[in-house]
Order: sequence, then structure tokens, then C-alpha cells
Amino acid sequence: MRRNASISISARCFVPAFLAGLLCSGIANTGVAHEGHEHSSETLVAKSSATDPNLPSTFQIGDVTYAWKHRADLGQQSDALAAAAKGGLHNNADQDPVTKEVVTVVSRHGLVALDAELKSWSLVENQDPKFAEGMNSHGADCFLFNDESYWAFASTNTGEVVLSKRGEVVAVLTSPKGGEFENETINRYYADGGKFAPCDVVFAPEAESLIVVTGYAPGDYALTAKFVDGNWKWTGAAWGGKTSQGGPFATAHGVEVTTIDGDEVIEVASRAHGRVYGFDAKGEMQKLPGTSEEKFIQLPPRSNPCNLALFGNEMYLPLLNPLADSNGVAPVLIVADGKPVGRLVPADYDGLQYMHHMHGFCAVERDGKLFGIALSWPNGGENQKGKRNDGQIAIFEAVAAE
Repeated sequence: MRRNASISISARCFVPAFLAGLLCSGIANTGVAHEGHEHSSETLVAKSSATDPNLPSTFQIGDVTYAWKHRADLGQQSDALAAAAKGGLHNNADQDPVTKEVVTVVSRHGLVALDAELKSWSLVENQDPKFAEGMNSHGADCFLFNDESYWAFASTNTGEVVLSKRGEVVAVLTSPKGGEFENETINRYYADGGKFAPCDVVFAPEAESLIVVTGYAPGDYALTAKFVDGNWKWTGAAWGGKTSQGGPFATAHGVEVTTIDGDEVIEVASRAHGRVYGFDAKGEMQKLPGTSEEKFIQLPPRSNPCNLALFGNEMYLPLLNPLADSNGVAPVLIVADGKPVGRLVPADYDGLQYMHHMHGFCAVERDGKLFGIALSWPNGGENQKGKRNDGQIAIFEAVAAE
């Protein structure tokens, strides 16, 4: 999601009232830019509660501690959706910048939307049959382009990036052929038949580019697509590569867009070594807030970030596997200025004990309140061995802890 500031607007587009309330209370906060959130040199002071065993699902902003409350009354699902998600939810979700619906694609079920009030999920009407034929929403991004709302999904199931206007498919990006990019190493990789496996997609509004990360392949790259002569096409910058080949990535799995000191920055979650990198739209590495000479954010040991969502000055990272102190289940790690400031552990809540692996997270604001939509991934290997875990979606509200 980008960032919420809209979280996607995903968190991307405005200063949320949730954070504005903090600002009014005297706690420093940075502004949020459209299609991203703004970092400045005046970052808020955050205290870490991430390792406090008495506060397993809290986060700290300034002197205020927030606890996550599971809202079981929100996000109602049909029996068909729940059944499909249980066996195959390998997803992320994002918020439409206009309607405020949250959307994702559930494999073998279809394109679904959570209404703006967060009450219930339903199939999007008149959607292209493609959405129910096996693709997934491993990565998702909703964005405005030419004053129209687009929904983009990176499908690892089908090896393609699908762009739509409310369920009407307008473009499908498949594997590059080689020759499209400014990077000849990457051109040769695809010309030689290298695997294309899109993990996530985001639209960078200033660059007017889609950025796609491809961590599930030997070519672990960030690729660019643009709207050229009426069509979305691979073209322009491409960068990255696996660490074993001299690149920065060890499974580039999630991507977001933000604004840092007025400049648009592409943030990439590199899963296997627990890092978050920043780049400009040409692939030049940028220093992220809270980092030193290495520029990237190094997450705590055992962190495997699947995706990242931005809201205000916080970064929300759903982790694939448990941390040393998360009771054997994976959390959503919350980071500010390069340091953990809290977490959300969905499996600690009644009725959510099978949410073992976090894969997606979408932060949205409603009536001045922050909500988090968490998506878990079912590990088939664990299920076969009797350690049940399901693909589930749950909604949480951040409330000030007493």
C-alpha cells in the first residue's frame, strides 16, 4: 500500500486524523505526501515496546502507547470466501484512493472488496472472470492515474501483473522479453528465458511508473513499466539482483512508495535477510530515516518481511515467521525511524490462533481512528504435519492504552 498516506493511497495521500490528533497533543509528527508519506528531519521520538512480553500487541508514538483491539464485528465474510482463503490466501490488500474500499484477490474465488465502513467483504460486481481463475493478489496497489482509479495486482500464481479499473482488466504484464530496460544485465537475463515471478507492485506517481519486484526468481530485480502510446509496457530503469550475484536483495518481496525530504523514494522489503531498502526511480540507493552509512534498515534477527505498509511515520511489516519472543507465531512488526516501536500478533487473539504467518497488512484511517487489516498465509507443510494454520483476514483498531 504505499503508504498510506493513505496507507496506500494507500496510506499515502493525506495527513491522517489519527496522527493529526497526536500532533495537536503536542507530539511531533511529520507531514504526509500524496501517494506516500513524508519524512523530514524532525522525526517523532518513539520508544520501543516490541520486546516487552507484557505488551505483545502494542506500539509507541511519543509518550502514548497504543494497543490493538481485534474488531470481530468488522470484515464479515461469506462462507465461500472464508473457505477459499483457508486453503489459499497468499495475499496483500490495498485501499482505493477514491472509494476507500480495501481490495484483494482470493484465488479461485475472485476480486473482493471491503466496504468503506469496513463492515463486510463482497465480490466486486461485473468483474473479469480472470480474477476467479486462479490468480492471486500476492502484491496489491491502488492508485490514481490520469484522474482514474486503478487496481494493480502481482500474481505469483500466474506470473503476471494485472491492472484493472474496478474489475475490468485493462492490462496484463507478463515476462519481459529482454531489451526493454536500461540495464543490460537484466535485459540478458530475460532474453535468455530467465524466470519472471512478480511479488509486489506499486505506482510511483512522480515518476509515473509501476515498480514491480521479482523476488521469487533467480533474477531478483525491481522492474519499471510505464504507460506508453496507450499501453502499459516494460521500459526504463531496472535494478537489483541477489546478494549472491552482487546485488542488494535476498528475495525482494514487498514494495512501497514514500516521500523523504521532498524526494520520491521506492522502499523494498528484502525478506530473507530482514532488510528494507530505499531507491529513487532510477535505482540509486537512498538513505532511509534512522539509518547510518549502510542506508538500509536492518530489522531484528529472524525478521522476514513479506510486505510493507506506511502510515504517518510508521512502517508496518508483516513477518513470515516468528521472532524469538513472539510465542512461535509471526507478528506484524512496527518500525519508526529505523527502529522497532511495537508489534501486532494476531494469533494471540481469541479466534485467530491459526494466523501463524503474516503476509499482508493494510493500515487505514476512519473517523480519526487507525485500523489495521492483517492477512495471514497458510503454510501447507505445517497443515500436513498437524500444526494447523489458515489463511485469514482480521481487522484491528489501535486504541490508546490506559
